[in-house]
Amino acid sequence: MARLTFTQDNLPTPEKFRQLLLEAMVDSNPVDELLELAEELGVYERRHELCSEEFYKRYQQGEMGDEREIMHWAMLYGAFTEHKSRIETALMREAIIHTEAVPA
Repeated sequence: MARLTFTQDNLPTPEKFRQLLLEAMVDSNPVDELLELAEELGVYERRHELCSEEFYKRYQQGEMGDEREIMHWAMLYGAFTEHKSRIETALMREAIIHTEAVPA
């Protein structure tokens, strides 16, 4: 997953920022990004001996607290499920388009 990191000492101009952002977007690979998110989730799952899906159910029910690590895990899981859904939708759309394009 592309990461742009800036500090007070290296803030880019607005034009440079747009250029860097565009480059990061062009170079991104959604499947690689999904795998990176899954890897990050795995760290939390092993640490807490709990799968992310079960964790998130408990989190939504208010059973997991609001420590910084818990909040980050919840945010990662939300990003993972949204990203996964987008990839699945795109793959289904492509499958339908190519199925309809093939003559019977």
